[in-house]
Amino acid sequence: MNNLFLKTLTCLLITLNIMTAQNRTTIKGYVRGADGKPIPYVNVFIEGAFEGAMTNESGYFEFTTSMKGRIILSASIIGYEKFIKEIELNGSGQIELNIVLKEKEVELKETVISASSYGSEKEKGLVINRMDVLTTPGGAADLYQSLKTMPGITHVSESAELYVRGGDPLETVTMINQTPVYHPYTLESSYGGLFSNLKQSAIKSVYFSSGGFSAKYGNVLSGVLDIETRDLPVNNGGSFGLSLASLDISYGYMPESESVGIYADFSKSYTEPIFWLNGGSERMTVAPVSGNLTAGAILKYAGASRLKLFIMAADDKQGVNVERAEYNGVFNGNSSNYLVNLQSINPVFKNFLIKTAVGYNRFNNLWKIGALDIKKTENVISFRSDAEYQIAGKVKLLGGIEFESRKINYLGKVPYYDYDIRPDAEYTNIDANINGDRAGLYAELQYADLFGIKNFSTAAGIRYDRIIQLNAEWADPRISFSYRLSEKSTFRLGAGIFRQMPDPRLLNPNDGNPGLSPMSAEHYIFSYEFTPDDHNSLRLEFYYKDYDDLPAENDFANYDNSGYGFAKGIDLIYKGIFPYGITGWISYGYIDTKRKWIDFGNLTRSSYDITHNLNLVMKFTLSDYFQLGFTCRYATGRPYTPIVGSVYKEKYDIYEPVYGADNSVRFPDYKRIDLRLTYYNMLFSKYYLVVYAEALNIFGFKNLFGYSYSFDYGQKKEIESYFGRRMLVFGFMLQI
Repeated sequence: MNNLFLKTLTCLLITLNIMTAQNRTTIKGYVRGADGKPIPYVNVFIEGAFEGAMTNESGYFEFTTSMKGRIILSASIIGYEKFIKEIELNGSGQIELNIVLKEKEVELKETVISASSYGSEKEKGLVINRMDVLTTPGGAADLYQSLKTMPGITHVSESAELYVRGGDPLETVTMINQTPVYHPYTLESSYGGLFSNLKQSAIKSVYFSSGGFSAKYGNVLSGVLDIETRDLPVNNGGSFGLSLASLDISYGYMPESESVGIYADFSKSYTEPIFWLNGGSERMTVAPVSGNLTAGAILKYAGASRLKLFIMAADDKQGVNVERAEYNGVFNGNSSNYLVNLQSINPVFKNFLIKTAVGYNRFNNLWKIGALDIKKTENVISFRSDAEYQIAGKVKLLGGIEFESRKINYLGKVPYYDYDIRPDAEYTNIDANINGDRAGLYAELQYADLFGIKNFSTAAGIRYDRIIQLNAEWADPRISFSYRLSEKSTFRLGAGIFRQMPDPRLLNPNDGNPGLSPMSAEHYIFSYEFTPDDHNSLRLEFYYKDYDDLPAENDFANYDNSGYGFAKGIDLIYKGIFPYGITGWISYGYIDTKRKWIDFGNLTRSSYDITHNLNLVMKFTLSDYFQLGFTCRYATGRPYTPIVGSVYKEKYDIYEPVYGADNSVRFPDYKRIDLRLTYYNMLFSKYYLVVYAEALNIFGFKNLFGYSYSFDYGQKKEIESYFGRRMLVFGFMLQI
């Protein structure tokens, strides 16, 4: 069936190529910067006709048109001045162009690149771009799922949550236009959220750091994901996408004045067709569904200044059959997430930039199964202002202030015993309010050619934070050095102190301790990067994290700050061009991490101690229209605490499990290979078409979420991944 589908699809697309191949002019060429380097992802198009193409990694573009006569060809991308050229078309032949774009002097360049960082901008480290996210097999065009193939992130589960170098997902912060977002996922459950609430089409740039990050970021222990949403639409038009799993519609508009623009992206996910085609629907009472809307309005004023309004709204629901020793029931979960953000970006003059944002984020989440019926409501209001001043050619000063008011309410009931969630089980009523107002400020100095030593740079900063209600405050120094041995190789060192308040649930006066102090971690990083050219990059990094003041159970105060631990390891990635024209990356991570925290009585293997993490993402261009790609993932099995026996409780007619040593055994290793065939083309010289077919876990490896047990815990049954089984997904996207 699958072979027939692919053959039919191929024949259909070839026929369309033949039908539209006559009486057309081919326009092709390269787009480069003033320094001669290629610029990828530039939109080259005919104004008023929406015909064109996007440049690839080499800056090359090519498209055909049936138009004749005089046309206006444009090339544009954010950060560069727009290119316009009048061309005469006669309806046949080829036109070759070499386009040079001049860079706008809007934002300041980084003088120092920190270790452990990567993103969509070359100035900030190892580059991952939009096409990497869109075309990663098995990544569902989702930023978080695609990031999990990069170094520094451990593969603990198939959720979109980021486990950074042995840290809990709560130890990594997501920021959207300077606003913190604490729940950026859809379909949250005890296994984590499945996908991001933020669609890739709304993203302009990404910066991710897995450690040793700048003093700019506070109240975070392990990692930072800093996202900027898109600016003015490059051209007018929209897109429509449909697959077995989702419906996507987007539209952008910008008038000729280019001073204002709007865009909107709507997505509706549905999983019933996937389960219908691939099986597994018997595990669902409500197949997971979600809706998502992102929209923005941008106003340019006073030269290069911009005002950006960004809105995100998302909701979801799911119903899953759950088998437990004491009770077989249905887990019902739904959530909603709303974000409103207003950001101003003001280049006061050539060497001085101020970015300021105010934001509001509201999150609601309801979990219900048996005696568990708990609703969480979270409201966050934030203000942040960052400034950059280029004092001289080699010196930059950064500084900023922020304020955040976070209010959380837990309302409902939770089972008294964690091994008894039957509907008639004993429970505790919860109505807890946890409030935290945090103020922070930072300053950082970046200095190139320090002490007159050429190619030797540093960034030194200090950060101050205060939680007002808890009367907790701290000041943390951070520093990094880089030395460029040559144009191709660089050494980096980074160190600093990082702090974060514990999970708000542990601050509940009833079963927690509102007097808990912030957790702390010291980061030490050594990195070497070799970049032989613009297309290839190798990075090797060693790190050590020393945890202290972690929350640990206490017989008198529920919790105290007596916990501690460490994480040490190696991250390696090679990204570039392989033999036979294959592009992609190989990343490997080794980690050894232990903690004494929460209910661990002694220093023991962390729940995130995934010793080996290996990811291979490879893409091969079969022709001008077809690309074949695969993702191969391998990870050491996740540690867990085994059940070694049980004790019968006659009063409740239930067995209480007896546990073995903390995290003393592991689940089987995680293995998965995903395959993707993608077709790109311009249809009828007007519409940009992408068609894809994706085979997930093509070898059917069995990957486990956990175990369910018989009533007396004498037998156990494997719980397989919901979406990690072998399945076929296909769809298309049409841009008009």
